[in-house]
Formats: sequence, structure tokens, C-alpha cells
Amino acid sequence: MNKILAFSITILLFGIQKVSAQNYLSYYQTINNAEIAALDKNHLLSDSLYKVAFSLVNKPFKEDYYLAALNADKLKDNTKVYNYLKLGIENGLVFKRIKKLANFTKTKQYKNLKQDYKSLRNEYLQTLNIPLRNEIVEMIRKDQRARIFILGSSRQMKKTDSYNKKRLLEIIHENGDKWPGFSTIGEITPKGKYDVTDNIALMLLHFKEEGIEPLKPYMLKAVMEGDMYPYQYARIIDYTSLKVFHEEYKANGDIKKVVPCFFYGTYKNSIICNCAKAEIERKKIGFEPIKDFYRKRNSTFRCKDEK
Repeated sequence: MNKILAFSITILLFGIQKVSAQNYLSYYQTINNAEIAALDKNHLLSDSLYKVAFSLVNKPFKEDYYLAALNADKLKDNTKVYNYLKLGIENGLVFKRIKKLANFTKTKQYKNLKQDYKSLRNEYLQTLNIPLRNEIVEMIRKDQRARIFILGSSRQMKKTDSYNKKRLLEIIHENGDKWPGFSTIGEITPKGKYDVTDNIALMLLHFKEEGIEPLKPYMLKAVMEGDMYPYQYARIIDYTSLKVFHEEYKANGDIKKVVPCFFYGTYKNSIICNCAKAEIERKKIGFEPIKDFYRKRNSTFRCKDEK
């Protein structure tokens, strides 16, 4: 490790010594710095930042372990890859994601991990509320089925959304007034941290604004406690605000007066209503700066308030 890198990590560690082990805001920020360093091809720095991030909280996210493994693969450090993937599996990472690491799949460590996967997976599942997890998975399935053109209908969608809203509030109260997040049902993100496919956040995209409001305090708390990605929360709010714009457009019929834009900026190639305000609000929930997010998503954005 060169002197500049060692000095940088020392300063970072000094700065977080007084931070609580459960401070996920610091965790999110450090993870973002690690991802940006990887994009800059500074894989050694990225790996060091991942180590710092994982020391900040008791339950790092499986997707961050996975990204750390991908970065370690660039360093050709199979031992690190193995360790990160093992930790990822212990936190819910599924084995089929590992097959994407072409170099690692040829190693002895990969064979060992494959052999141990079933027992590691079972140990992880034992920490979850499986009946609740299965129920929520079924709620998500019905949400999507109601939106299939051949099988669904407008009436079926309203009925499904109404049930899901009511049941989700019941689940929260049954769960000690706590969001059914990663610590309860696991981190269901089959395609990565920025994807909502088959995730609890997916069905919330179909709730109207009045249906989202009662849920927001629980979701925010979940973000702060590492039970939900900031991205998932922000995307729900952005989607809800977009529907409001569409309703306004239908009311006055003038697209020039109603330009769809997003409060947080979570969608690809999107317009952000007020970038300065968005930066402030994003920071409050641990969301990375706008430029970093869109760089990681390989996308662009525009500020509505800019000429």
C-alpha cells in the first residue's frame, strides 16, 4: 500500500472513530466512495474503503459484499474474493450471482464455496421470518399478475393495491411497528441494489400518494437502520411524484406547464426538479451525490431549474 493511500485511510478511520457502529449514513457514504474508486480503476483504494465501510455496521448489505468481491477480482486476489462472497452469502447473496466472476470460478476457493453454499444459505434463512417473507413474495407476485395485459384489469389492479396497502400496514404493526426490512425478510434484490424487481418496493410504486404517506416514517427509519436501501425509498417517492405530474397534465392538457421531474433523481436520463434541494435531501437519507449516482448508473440527468 503506497504512502498516500495509507494516509488517506488513516484520516478516514480517524474521522469515523467517534461514529456509532450502527451509523448507516457513514456506511452509505463510504460505500459510495468505494464504488467511485472502483470506477476510477483505483481498486486498491476501493478495497480499503470497503473494509472501512464493513467495519462501521454490524450488518453490511449483501450487494456491497458482492461489489467488493468484483473489485477484489480486479486485484486478482482470490482470497479476498472468497471472503467477500462468503460474507455475502451469509447475508443473503445467492450462488448464481457468483458465476459472473469468470476468473474466480476456476479456483479452488470457488469449489469450496460451492460446497459450503447450502449450509451457509440455510443458516441465513434461519435468521428470517420465512412465513412473512413468503407472504410478501406472494403479494409482489399478485401485484405484477394484476398488471399483465391478458390476466389483469384496472379493477383487479385497484383491488390488489388496496389489499397490499392495508396488509402492509398490518404487517408493520405486527412487526413491532417496524418496516419488514432486510433483518426480517431478507434482502430480496435478485438483480442488484439498484433494481426493484421482485422486491417489496416494487408494489409500493403502484400506491397513490395518500397510500405512501403513512408508510414513509417506517421506511425512513428502515433506511437509517440498514433495513432498506436509500435508493428504494427515494425511487418510491419519485415515482409517486411523477404520477402527480401526470394527473396535473391530464387536468390542464398543457405539457409545457407540467414538466415531469423527480424530487430525488432516481431514474435514468431524468429531469430533477431542483438539483440543489435534491442534493440536500439525498444526503439526509444517505443517498450518494447526484453526479456519482448517475455515473454509476451510466446515465445522465438534467436540472429543471437550469436554462
